[in-house]
This record gives sequence, C-alpha cells and structure tokens, in this order.
Amino acid sequence: MIIDFTVENYLSFKDMQTLSLVAQPPYDHHANHILDTPDDKLKLLKSVVIYGANASGKSNLLSALGFFRHIVLYSNKNSVNDKFPLFPFLLDKENKQLTTIFEINFFCNNIRYNYYLSLDKERIFYESLSSYPKKYKRNVFTREFTGDDYEYSFGSELKPKRFYNDIANKTLKNVLFLSKAVNENCQTLTPVYQWFFQNLAEQSTVNDVAEKIYNDTSYKSNLVKFLNDQDINIMDLVIDRKNMIDEVLETSDIPIEIKEKLIEEYEKRGDNFLYKIQTAHQDSDGDVIYFDFGLESQGTQRLFALSSLIAPSIDSKVFYIDEIDEDLHPLLVQSFMNKFQKSNNQLICVTHDTHLIHQDNLRKDQIYFVEKDYQQASRLYSLLEFKARNDRENWEHRYLSGRYGATPAIFD
Repeated sequence: MIIDFTVENYLSFKDMQTLSLVAQPPYDHHANHILDTPDDKLKLLKSVVIYGANASGKSNLLSALGFFRHIVLYSNKNSVNDKFPLFPFLLDKENKQLTTIFEINFFCNNIRYNYYLSLDKERIFYESLSSYPKKYKRNVFTREFTGDDYEYSFGSELKPKRFYNDIANKTLKNVLFLSKAVNENCQTLTPVYQWFFQNLAEQSTVNDVAEKIYNDTSYKSNLVKFLNDQDINIMDLVIDRKNMIDEVLETSDIPIEIKEKLIEEYEKRGDNFLYKIQTAHQDSDGDVIYFDFGLESQGTQRLFALSSLIAPSIDSKVFYIDEIDEDLHPLLVQSFMNKFQKSNNQLICVTHDTHLIHQDNLRKDQIYFVEKDYQQASRLYSLLEFKARNDRENWEHRYLSGRYGATPAIFD
C-alpha cells in the first residue's frame, strides 16, 4: 500500500509536491473507500482522482511515479556512460543545475518503508531506505555522494557488512544500490524491490489480461460478468495463444537477420506469447457468432484492460492510470470507480470526467487538482483545502465555475 509520493524538480514540477493517500477523518463517510493498515492510527485511501486543465502537469505526476519505478527495476542494466532519461524543470536556470528528488512511503509485508532518491542525468547523489518495524524509523541503508566518492551507512538488517560493502564498491554512479543489491542476490532487500515490480503498476495491457484469462477460467467468468454488468453483451471469450518465436521461425518471407533480431528481442523480454481474443455474441436466431476482438468498440477494449484493477488479489496493488475516462461513458466511469472501491487495491488516476466530483462518488480527500502558477510550475493540492461542505455544496459546479482553480483560462 502506498502512503504518499513526493516529487521535486521533474518536468513541470519545480518545487516539492506531495500526493498523499492518507485518509482524513471523519472515516464514516464512504467508509468502504478506506483501507486499514498495520498502523492502527493510519488509514489509507483506496483511490485518488486528479483534475486539471490540459497541460497543467497531471500526467507529469504519473510520469514521475513511473520513472521512479523504472529506475528501481532497471538501473542495474546501465553501463558506466549511460544517462538517465531525466528532465528537470527547464523554465528556471537554477533548477536546471539542481537534482531531482523522489520520495515514497509505503507498506511492504506489513512494514512501513521510506525510500528517498536524489539524482541528475548522470549520477545518484543520495539514496536511502528506512523502515519502521516498530513504528520508529530505522536506517536500512544510506548512500551519499560526497564530491569524490560515495559514503554508505548500513543498518543492522544488512549483515554481514563485508558483503554489502562489496556490493557498494561495485555499484556504478548511475545505478541504484537497491537495484544492484537485489541483482547480487540480497534477500533482505528483495521484498522492497518486488513491491516496485509487482505491487506498483500501470494498467494492464489487453495482452496481459488475455494471458490471465488463458491461465485462469475463473478470471474469465468474472470478466464476462463485469462486462455484462456494464451493459456490454458478450457471452463468452475465447483465447488462442501463439508462441511468437515459433511464428517468426515458420514465416518464410522474413530475412534471416531480421528473424534473429526478433527472436533475440523476444527472449530478452521473456514474453514470447501473443494472445488472439475472440468475443462471443448471440445473433437474432439465437446462434453464437464470434468476433475478432478488434471489432469491439474502443470502450469495450478499455473496460477489458481496466478489469485487472478490480480483480481479487492477495496483496494490495497500487495502479496509476492516465485518462481513466478515455473512450468511456461517464456512467461507466462512475460504475467502474464504485466497483474499484470494493477491491483491496489502490488507484491513482487522472481524468477530465467531472461527474465524479460529487459527495455520492468520492470523499473530499480523494479529489486532487493540478494547476500551473505564473512560472509555469505545477502545483498539486486537495479539495480539502477549500473546506467544501458535504451536505449541500455542488462540488462539480464549483470546480467548473473556477472556485477550486485548475481549469483552463479560455479567452474568446
């Protein structure tokens, strides 16, 4: 579960901005929108919805979270001269010279962690991981660039120190120690790395969902029911799996050099399968007719991909989705969000569908806005700052009329 995420000096975010998923009292309003945590004094929101004008920086916030996740998972593959594809706030000369900062607080295996990172395009300047096993902060490791070299501090969890000092000496300036240590088979840090890999995720692709259906018939039946509940009349789903390496080898009109490159790419990805989807419909005579999935509407395909967000899971997952309302009717967006609140997952999403800005759909602490200031820097803030009333205020109307900001300034 994610507690909060902070970013500074990244794309349109000049100053430090924090997205918090901490639920604020009272907790009885939309109680099913709240998750209990191992800390009995801390409750978390299942979802937050972010609004703002076009080009205000909404998507940049999700990009920051995605970039952070990516370097945790893949920085270990960097060679010594590789640079991070990092863009600081470019509209201020000082900020161009400053580092970018990411910070995240989260629960992993019922333990609270804080992970902090400061970097530029060429190197890591500061990296630290702390845990709260008994509600008190404890250093797991700290890494700081002193101008000549790196200084490391290891907590009591990382033993023997000789093993971790050896990993530190092998960690390049553009590689996270967390990534390197896990690659060196550090079992202590593996759960944290796995949290970024398995529990923090973008929306699944259509191929990902098809794979789940192929391997789990119960998932298919739940998905068909979900689609039917959204007034999508699909009777059944048929999935055919093809091995892409076999397909390449059997295709005669592809040059050998291209075949070798394609096979190398598939083997590198570790994902060799492509899934063909057919949907079953009933015609006017009651016969079953099968459609290729591409014939389904964009909205149906969107719901198909979104279905993974509400699938039951043992561990709570955190999804971040841009334009969640894309291709969907407002009532379907509302229905999906209502269903999501019944899951044990968390969702950070961007949307322009203002129908959700209502007391019947969301709590005040679930609604965020992004607006640019006179320096073209993005600012993130919550509806809570306006002390909006639950009983009689029309939140959507007030937002569209400009009372909360984060709307486009349109001139005729």
